[in-house]
Amino acid sequence: MPDPSAPPAPPAPPAPPKRENVLASLLLNVLLPVMILSYCGGKSGWYAVGPKWALLIATSLPVGYQAYDWVQRRKLNVFSILGLVGVLLTGGLGLLELSAQAFAVKEAALPLVLAALFLWTHRAGNPLVKMLLMNPELMDVGLIERTITERQQQPALQQILGRATVTLAGSFVFSAALNYGVALYFLSGTIPGSEAYTAALGKVSGWGTVITGVPLLVFLVLAFQRLTRDLQRLTGLSDDQLTAGR
Repeated sequence: MPDPSAPPAPPAPPAPPKRENVLASLLLNVLLPVMILSYCGGKSGWYAVGPKWALLIATSLPVGYQAYDWVQRRKLNVFSILGLVGVLLTGGLGLLELSAQAFAVKEAALPLVLAALFLWTHRAGNPLVKMLLMNPELMDVGLIERTITERQQQPALQQILGRATVTLAGSFVFSAALNYGVALYFLSGTIPGSEAYTAALGKVSGWGTVITGVPLLVFLVLAFQRLTRDLQRLTGLSDDQLTAGR
């Protein structure tokens, strides 16, 4: 029988949020929408539903995934946002039947905007690169920030984050050039509004994801590795301490 004079037991800690299934996220937010735009936006074939319905179905996947992810983890999903923006830009502007040159400019515009956003947020004192690379899901941010404060190394941390920002901004500029080239390659010679044009839009999305996504991933990994090395040097913490419990 419990002792009534005993202090109440402390409340159980909240359960940690479920970790994201990265493969499922990539499949539903990027790969399937691209396949739908590529193969279902035409006017022939049993799978063809037309460009408008293909856009609607492709858009519903990242929107639905974001809703599910919000219920599960109460977080915005970066893949869902990027997937939705990509589908809306590619499919939505495809309905406007832009010329190859205009569509290529559009494909290059988004990475350039992201590059400018990374540089602006760093200059504004709230670097986006810190949210992306130095976040609680990857590192023990509390320990790192306490150690940097104790050592009075805040200016050095800003320099480290600045280098990571420039690296990622450069990767987006490189991606913009690749996007521009991919769009011109597939769309040149097609007539806006034709079935060949619709099929080419899907190829732009599919091949663009691979051709630009792989270099971006490489830049991201390199930036994270360099950030980790710089933080180890700055704080004196080991790699295990930087990522304790992650």
